[in-house]
Amino acid sequence: MIKDVDNSDVLSGECINSPVLGQILPERLSGGVKTLLLMLNEPDKIFNASTCGDNCAKWILEIGKLKDLTINLRHMMSFGRDTAFEIQVENGGEIVHSMRELVPIANRYLNEMGQE
Repeated sequence: MIKDVDNSDVLSGECINSPVLGQILPERLSGGVKTLLLMLNEPDKIFNASTCGDNCAKWILEIGKLKDLTINLRHMMSFGRDTAFEIQVENGGEIVHSMRELVPIANRYLNEMGQE
C-alpha cells in the first residue's frame, strides 16, 4: 500500500523513503495510507475515507474482501470503471456491483448531504 499509494519504500519500522520528502517517519505518510492501515488493522471502526484519493479505492476493495468495512465517503470515489465489486450503501441499504450502479445512488445521497 505504501509503495502503491505514496510511491515510498519502507526501509524499517521507523524510516520510509519518500521520493518527495526524503527519509520520513511513518507519521508523515499520507492521510490516505494512514486510513488504509487503520482499516486493515481496526476493521470494527467506521473510517472517514474522504481523506483517501481514488488511488486508495482498490485497496479499500481488497481490505473489504478480507474484512467487513464501514466507511464514510463525502465524495464520489472511483472504484474503477471495469471493476466488479459488492458494496452496500448504508444510507438506503442498496447493494451495488459496479460504478454504473453506484454513481446514481451515491449522487442522490451526496446531493442530500449538500442540502443540509
